[in-house]
Formats: sequence, structure tokens, C-alpha cells
Amino acid sequence: MSHRIACRKRDKFIKSHCLSMSTDNTATNSDPPSASASRSPSPEITIAPPSPSEELNSSTHFSEISIEQKSAGTPSKDGESQRRHTNMGLPGHDFTYFSLSEEEISTELRRLSDPKIINNGALHTASLQPHPKKHSQDRLVAEQWDLGERGSWKFRAVFDGHANGDETVDYVFTTLPSKIKLSLTALPVPQCTNVEAVSSLLQETISAIDDSIKQAVLDLLPSSDYIDQLSDDEIRAIVNDQATVVPSNIGLPTLADKYAGRGPNNIKVTRAMRGTTVLVVLINSDGGLWTAGLGDCQAVLGQKEASFWTTTLLSTNHNASEPSEVARLKLDHPGEEECVVAKNRVLGLIAVTRAAIGDHQFKLPSIYTKRVFALTVPGMNRPDHTQIIMKRNLTPPYVSGIPEVKYVKLHDGTREACLLMCSDGLLDLYGGENWQEKHIDIVEMCKTWVDLVGEKLDSSSRNFDPKDNLALFLLNRGLRGPPRSYSGEIWSEEEALNRASSLLTLEFKDKWMDDTTVLVEIL
Repeated sequence: MSHRIACRKRDKFIKSHCLSMSTDNTATNSDPPSASASRSPSPEITIAPPSPSEELNSSTHFSEISIEQKSAGTPSKDGESQRRHTNMGLPGHDFTYFSLSEEEISTELRRLSDPKIINNGALHTASLQPHPKKHSQDRLVAEQWDLGERGSWKFRAVFDGHANGDETVDYVFTTLPSKIKLSLTALPVPQCTNVEAVSSLLQETISAIDDSIKQAVLDLLPSSDYIDQLSDDEIRAIVNDQATVVPSNIGLPTLADKYAGRGPNNIKVTRAMRGTTVLVVLINSDGGLWTAGLGDCQAVLGQKEASFWTTTLLSTNHNASEPSEVARLKLDHPGEEECVVAKNRVLGLIAVTRAAIGDHQFKLPSIYTKRVFALTVPGMNRPDHTQIIMKRNLTPPYVSGIPEVKYVKLHDGTREACLLMCSDGLLDLYGGENWQEKHIDIVEMCKTWVDLVGEKLDSSSRNFDPKDNLALFLLNRGLRGPPRSYSGEIWSEEEALNRASSLLTLEFKDKWMDDTTVLVEIL
């Protein structure tokens, strides 16, 4: 089968893995799993009140965050008769996966994505990373805040971590919600319904998190001249300090266990090297809805008008595939032809433009990459990234930590509405190869999601069974692929099942699809 891979990770997949494979078309795993190997879902990280304090070097802070690993299960795999082959759209390569029935796909997806329905059936969530040994870097927060005379607020957020570690996404996940809540609490009561006041609050609070990450590095190594005076060993001693925190063997693992042994300097520096996108939705009791976004996660509002559903895109795709973002970058860096290269990536390395919080190798002078980040353990994504940044990072910053904020007024309760939020993995699933090549209109894709959810809402009694999770429903449909390939061919039912089976059970040593998190809320 010539399988059409449906995720933007394909480019990375080709460069990082396929070029280094042998050409004998044998199995790609150096230690391939057996037919009965278990596939474990990604760990789920949940916030427990009270909100954590700012720094990640406090064991008390860590103990408030638990990381729960769900028990592993085994998809139905009846020996070699169920094993199939695919080249994942890469001629000359051979990958294996297990063929699953429709029922088996649904069962396995539910197990891996840990779907939840809460808030009396109004809030549906699911998050998927099918690799048995790789965890998801997505994080999701859904909180309800009663701020007294300032009213009741819904806080929803999706964070999509990237780079070679979780330091940034864990930090933002554990600190940003409480900082926004604190800022709202400090806002004068009359300003709580003021569009500009809340918009400024969101933009400033999110930007301040990014500024604090950069400042933590500058406090250690304040300037290029200062760095030049230090030897490599002296820099290593600063950035690779150690701590005496010992992992606990009682109860669930915590973030303290996750970062045990690493000193505060090391955590601060690695936090600056990693990154996370940010998508925040804030809704007050008057129906005001604010969206703040950095990166390429998406928020969509569906509202029912008479007998059909309308779609409003609440977020902007801050990605180097967007012509407006590329134009902005080239305007900011005149004469630098390599500010966007290699498959629409900033400096040839990162897809997002208003990248996110973190990613300071694209924001600080290149000496910080050469003499600080390159000497830090754990280090950069790949050694050659240091050389690329040294060559192309001429006039930083190249990515921004300032979010774009939008506002809409919700209906007065007389019309049905739903909110959809997701990490960019869902775009990858629905767009397939077409999305990767920008042949898919993102507005049309989001309309597809709203129509699918709207059809379910129109036909349901709103007493949702767990298997009727709307976020899970969107995931399931996405795994089956777009209705047509780029060449215009209609996908058969067999192709759709094969695609879903391969994405859930592929046998390969690294991630083959992006982390995908979905939230659907009935408003």
C-alpha cells in the first residue's frame, strides 16, 4: 500500500530517520516490537489546587503536580496475519503495522487518548500520541474561576511543547493559569468587561512569562562580552549545576521526580532552549470571549443559525507557511534570504513564527547558542542546529513571544454554540499531504469540524455516553484521513481503516505523528 502520511512531522521523519536507514527494505526498528507488545498511552498531567508557585526548583511546588501513567493495553494482533506493510509514502522503505477492525480502532483510540466528559456533559477532551514509548508534549487546562464581584470566568488552554524537552511547556502549564487569574483578580471591577483591558491583560501576562525566561538566562550570563570572558568549563559549571532533590518512590511521580538532580540554573537555561505554543480562551459571565494565541494551535467557535452551523475562526495560524507571517519576517530582517528557508521554517529550523514562549536560540544573540545552549545538558535538538543558528541568526529576534488577542461576544443564550480547541496535530490529520503543501483552506477545515460536531449535537439528547465523546469523535474521523487525496482520488473504506490502523499501531522507533489534543465544549 502506498500510504499517504497525514502529519507535518513527515519532513522531520524523512530527514531524521529515513536517510539514515539501510536500503534493504527490512523492518525499520533496530529492536522491533513483537506482535504482542503493549502500547502505552501518554502520561496525563493534571493541576491540583492550590496553584503552584513560579519556580520549578521547589519540591513543594513539584508535589502539587502529578503525572499519571495509564496502564498499557494490547490491540488485537493475531500474529503475522494481522501485520501489514506500508512505505508511508516513501518509496524504497518498508514499515509494518497491524490491521484493526473499526471496532478495534475505536477501542484502541479510547484507551490511548484517555477521553473525558465533565461539567455535566458540556466539556469533552481527548489527547493522543500513539507511540508506545514516547510521551506527549501537549498540555490542556480547563478551569472555572469564581472571582466574586468580578464574576465567573472560564479558562481554557492548550499548550503544544516542542524541542528536545518539556521544561518550557511544564513551566507554562503550571504557572500561566494562576498568573492570568491573579491579574484578573487585580483588575478593577469595571474593567472586567472592558475588551481592551482584558485583551491587554492577556497579552502582557503571556509576554511577561517569556520575558522572565529570557531574564533568568541573562541573570546568569548577562552579555556577549561576559560570555567571552568565560572558558567552556566555567560555562558548563554554571549551566549544568545539580541539586539534591531525590525522586520519591511513594505515590504518583511528580515534576520534582521528573527533574530530580538538576539544579535551578540548568532548569532555567533548558527552559529557555525549549518552547511551547500557547492558546488561551477566556470567557466571562457576560458572554465575552477572548482568545490569545502564540503558534499554530487552533480555536474555533460554532454557532447555530436557524438550521445550520456557522464557523468563526478565533485564532491565527502563526506559522511560516502563512504568507503574511513570512512577509512580516522578511520585512523585519531585510536582506536575510535565509530567515525563512527549508520547507517554510524560520532559519530553516522552526515552523512557528510567533513561536511561542521559549525558543530563545531564535531570540538571543547567536553566542548564547554557541557558548551556552550548546554546552548545556540535556542539549539542543541536534548538534548541527548550533552551526545553522550561528550562520543565520544575524539580527535577532526572529520569533516573537507577544500573542495575538481576539475578542468576540457570545450569543445571549438563545442560540446553540460550541467551542473547539486543538493542537496542530488535528490539522495534520485532517489535511494530510494537502495541508502540508498548503492546498487546504484552514477555514474550510475548521468548518468541517464544526459541521461534524454540530451534526452530533443536533442528533443527540445531550446525555453523552463516554464513547460519544465529541473530542474523541473528531480524533477518530481525523485518523481515517481526508475524504480525498491531493490527486483527487476518493479514499475507500479499506484505505481509511488502513490509515487509522497504521497511525495507531505503526512499528517504528520514533514518533510518526504529531501529538494531538482536542477540546470540545458546548457553550
